[in-house]
Amino acid sequence: MATIAPSTASELLPVNVPVYSFPLFHLLLGAGLLLPSLAWASSGQVLETLVVTAKPTVPSALSVNLVTRSTQDLLPGPGAEVADWLQGLPGVQVDNRTNLAQDARISLRGFGARSAFGVRGVDLLLDGVPMSQADGQGQLSSVMLDQVAYVDVIRGPLAGLYGSGAGGVIALSSAIPTQHRARIGLSGGQEGLRRQSLNLEGNIDGLAASLGVAAMEQLGARPHAYAERQQWNAQVFYTLTDTLQINLKHAHTQDPLLQDPLGLTPEQWQNDPYQANPLAEQFNTHKRVDHRQTSVSLRQEQDDWRWQAAAWTGVRDITQYLGFSGAALNSSGGVVDLARDFGGASINLGRDFLFWHRPLNITLGADWAYMDDRRRGYVNNQGIAGDLRRDESGEVESSDAFAVLQWQWNSALDVYAGLRRSRVDFSVKDYFINVNNPDDSGARDYRDQSYAMGGRYQSGKNWSFFFSAGGGFETPTLTEMAYRNEGPGLNIALDAARIRQQEAGVRVGNTVGELTLTAFAIDTQDELVVDQSIGGRTSYRNAAGTQREGVELSGHWNLNSHWRMQINAQVMDAYYSRAELVGHQLPGVAAEQYQWDIHYHPLANRQLIFSLGLHKRSRIASSDSNTSFAPGFYRIDMGVEGYRALADNSLHWWLKLANASDENYVGSVIVNQSNSRAFEPAQGRSLMVGVNLWFE
Repeated sequence: MATIAPSTASELLPVNVPVYSFPLFHLLLGAGLLLPSLAWASSGQVLETLVVTAKPTVPSALSVNLVTRSTQDLLPGPGAEVADWLQGLPGVQVDNRTNLAQDARISLRGFGARSAFGVRGVDLLLDGVPMSQADGQGQLSSVMLDQVAYVDVIRGPLAGLYGSGAGGVIALSSAIPTQHRARIGLSGGQEGLRRQSLNLEGNIDGLAASLGVAAMEQLGARPHAYAERQQWNAQVFYTLTDTLQINLKHAHTQDPLLQDPLGLTPEQWQNDPYQANPLAEQFNTHKRVDHRQTSVSLRQEQDDWRWQAAAWTGVRDITQYLGFSGAALNSSGGVVDLARDFGGASINLGRDFLFWHRPLNITLGADWAYMDDRRRGYVNNQGIAGDLRRDESGEVESSDAFAVLQWQWNSALDVYAGLRRSRVDFSVKDYFINVNNPDDSGARDYRDQSYAMGGRYQSGKNWSFFFSAGGGFETPTLTEMAYRNEGPGLNIALDAARIRQQEAGVRVGNTVGELTLTAFAIDTQDELVVDQSIGGRTSYRNAAGTQREGVELSGHWNLNSHWRMQINAQVMDAYYSRAELVGHQLPGVAAEQYQWDIHYHPLANRQLIFSLGLHKRSRIASSDSNTSFAPGFYRIDMGVEGYRALADNSLHWWLKLANASDENYVGSVIVNQSNSRAFEPAQGRSLMVGVNLWFE
């Protein structure tokens, strides 16, 4: 890992990317990988027609609680933001910070709401490969979302069988090419938004491959909010035998410059939500990211047997300038230099039997993942990297084994039960030791299990009832274990949070649509909360307990050839249930969320589509003390789009007016921010336009 060289703030302003770095070099390299594969397929090798699915493995007994959203469910837009995909799904809260230096905060039924950056408490998957790290922290900013075909969300006790991220599972699946074609996408909007993308696809005799390249930049709604992102993605799908399928993938994301405008105090936000935070300019707050990940996955179904296996490896390099100097000798510094290696493997095996003359399915599996960090911290001298203040290595290794049984009791009732045993090992070695900065080395191992059981009862053709119960746990991340509130060393006193969940619901549906009502209760002991944040060192502790109780309502209908509608509503009471914070609302969690999307096809086809989205959310506490709340808000989004055939080619155009009423609201809060600058303003009224041209 290269050490950060001291640099001036002027050197960090947007510059032209060298022509050999991106995207031309990667485009030529990807084409070189793609074309030989297609040539091999056309040289006489006959392959079976490809059928690949990356949906998470869910017992059909609880498939009623698997929520899926496809591209047709989205309002028009570039589809490059995670909020476009997840906002409005039952149980999901997406806080769009309009600040690419800090990833969108995603929480499921309140899990993950306290995350200062990225996603935690929720397992993330892309084509069956984890996007979450071994310690539970993850992010979706490296995913090329305009290549995603659909997303599945799992909530409730079943999610605990996926690992220590007991809050839920978000599984994204890529579109699999079905023909030869190329797509050019161009979009732009207010606040200097510009995005260009190129996608090449091919399918010959069942061998499919795709290559995608995208470049984005925007000035941002606030001063010091410029962002630049470049991505490329290459993927190959094919069958090796009649039943054995393989998926090869490599993805690379570069963020040359993501400026961080920082948060505002409630008073600053009320006076001018788009004002600058002076610390952003003083310390030139920004982030640079280079993320690469390669994966291979295989699956086979033959008679009563089926198995899946995957392996992945990657690197993630981050340089981040924070909004303080970090000059104290016992500080971690105001400049973060992180180099991470990560990887893992997974396998599961399933078999169908007959038990008492009724179908029985058994699935056994194991996962292993590692994360190896080398982290350095430097003094931030007004935007220049100064003296060393932190130098350490951190390792996390996780291993899991699980079993799931599903039995069809009769033609109407399915039941299931599952158990997962997990081990997570943390270790840190400190290399920056002196009189003022004692040794922060340490190690801690966690061993625990998750379980879930439930069933589904089908009443006639249209009604089904489901129920489940289970328990799980959530380990702290490596970042959360880094410091104690008193004394040196890893915070080995942190225990894993223990979670018990129950839910029950009913679903009614027919050929027009369906409606699902779910009630849930979640009890957590030893919830992890911020203890104190001083001089760049944030320590955590276990709170006594929390409680979440709520109801979710979701539905979608194709009313006729002209109208299509979706509704989602969530009411949840999330609060501390014991000890000194008893009765306080959990910070970062909205008590109420409502979403209504409607699509109108005046010509009864896809040549012209009008869309309207209405979103309402209640107020959100910004800290455990509940002394400050971000107000609730309403938001209206409108869009129009159309698809046209142009000889052998096709055109897709779109226009979107986001926040049409120009509502002034807080998009996200920074939980337990010690300097009270906890409000991150959302973008005002914004117009975006785009066009996608397909050559076939």
